[in-house]
Amino acid sequence: MAIKVGDRLPEGTLMELGAQGPAPVNVSEAAKGKKIVVFGIPGAFTPT
Repeated sequence: MAIKVGDRLPEGTLMELGAQGPAPVNVSEAAKGKKIVVFGIPGAFTPT
């Protein structure tokens, strides 16, 4: 899936490590009203 400038982020949940331990974070709620940058780095030792 390609994301272009101006596209909305797809729905999803990430985990965030906080003071109380891991907690789910809704991606669209966390990014709402903000400009963000999305980038990815392939794993160096993962099979391709």
